[in-house]
Amino acid sequence: MTTTQLRKQAKERLDSLPASKVRVAAEFLDYLDTAASRDATAELLKMPGMLQDAIQSSGQIKAKRCKDWRKVRKDVL
Repeated sequence: MTTTQLRKQAKERLDSLPASKVRVAAEFLDYLDTAASRDATAELLKMPGMLQDAIQSSGQIKAKRCKDWRKVRKDVL
């Protein structure tokens, strides 16, 4: 079954549920989304130096010590 077919089937099932079950389904979907985001963040943080680089970059952005990528890479516009 394709992703499009699965989405259509899920929507049809969701549309037929009573409000209380729709709420449960929405909470479960939120859980799945949050878990995926958490897993991706954990994977990134396993990379050596990633957290330090992110902290340093955030500080540089706040201090406006960065350049607009459009001015640095004119060939990617």
